[in-house]
Amino acid sequence: MATKKRCQELLHLALRDDPGKLHINMLGGCSLSNGQQSISDQVIRSKKPWLLLEFLIAFRDRELSQNELIEAVYPEGKSENPVNALKTLVHRIRAMLDELHFSDSKNMILQTRGTYMWNNQLNFDVDTELFDQLYTAALESDTEDGDRMECLLAAAHLYSGDLLPKSAMESWVIRLSAYYHSRYLDAVSRLCDLLRRQSRFEDIVTVCRHAVDIDPYEESLYYHLLCALVDLGRHQTALTVYKDMTDLFYREFGVTPSDNLTSLYREIIKSIHTVETDLGVIKEKLREDTAENGAFLCEFEVFKDIYRLEVRAAARTGESVFLCLITLSSAEGVDVPVKALNTNMDRLSSSIKYSLRRGDVYAKYSVAQYLLMLPTITYENCEMVLSRIIRRFRKDAPNCPLQPTFSIQPIDMVL
Repeated sequence: MATKKRCQELLHLALRDDPGKLHINMLGGCSLSNGQQSISDQVIRSKKPWLLLEFLIAFRDRELSQNELIEAVYPEGKSENPVNALKTLVHRIRAMLDELHFSDSKNMILQTRGTYMWNNQLNFDVDTELFDQLYTAALESDTEDGDRMECLLAAAHLYSGDLLPKSAMESWVIRLSAYYHSRYLDAVSRLCDLLRRQSRFEDIVTVCRHAVDIDPYEESLYYHLLCALVDLGRHQTALTVYKDMTDLFYREFGVTPSDNLTSLYREIIKSIHTVETDLGVIKEKLREDTAENGAFLCEFEVFKDIYRLEVRAAARTGESVFLCLITLSSAEGVDVPVKALNTNMDRLSSSIKYSLRRGDVYAKYSVAQYLLMLPTITYENCEMVLSRIIRRFRKDAPNCPLQPTFSIQPIDMVL
């Protein structure tokens, strides 16, 4: 019962609707508001005063020496007179805080015996502290699922972004940011599991879209999002999310989705269609949006199905079909940035597309490779086609630091 009461108290605090209280945000940016007036690092651009204010609030549980504060604000020792510079910054912060017209604005920063400290006797709250308390309450063993879910929902809502993004490169911010970010991802994962049990799929979509905006590189968020979209019957939206995710991962990190997500993608493809008796409607759905020239670029999972179909057809007809792999390789010891690799892979894709026939198919196999299928030609002709692709690529990308190579094998004609 005590845990339930504590959860209710925290949920009330998370609403932050007390006009007499100073609300401090550190997640997604730094701002202070008393309901009537507010100051924010988005409006006031002078960095040093904000950095010092953020440090004082973040470590408000203790007195901070002048040396600690100077090291935090001037880690490279650029100030010629750091003690006077610190006093000037404190004066500028107090002037900023005066704009809140808060009753105790003069006493927000305490100074005693050469130390400074945020005044913890003020009527204030901090979003990071509320987030931590909600997260901790949700994980208590005796918290009921309903309260657990509400605490996690409130925590996810409070987390409007990573800690102090304008000071993200400061060493002390990096440590704290990693702590809160890790807790946020865990909170979202636990929350999605609880929401799924109650079939609250729309809420999962809302939570995960917000989370993906904050961390677009966390694969687990996409998994929860895609599952919820499938449960809602929004398969086309799920496919769009999957494609955007794979494009992002390819371009930023040069990685492919995990087997877990790839399997989910295949399930989405299988379940995307409903019963339809009008063959004309089905033909319309099958038709390409635009009559493009050149070969057909598809996802690797689709390529696998086409390959298996070609194997069966070749076993029946005896026609030759070749599987080809084109690879972009860097010279030994040469490190090519991911952006440069992506740019040249796009150029290689264009060279493949417009060097092949409309009936040919190819797919991206890895961050630096494309797979092609070339039917009804000889091995020698296959070599000629691939050489033509490479010549076209070298013409389109004369300064490319990568070397294109290819390999060829006939497909296995297995009945």
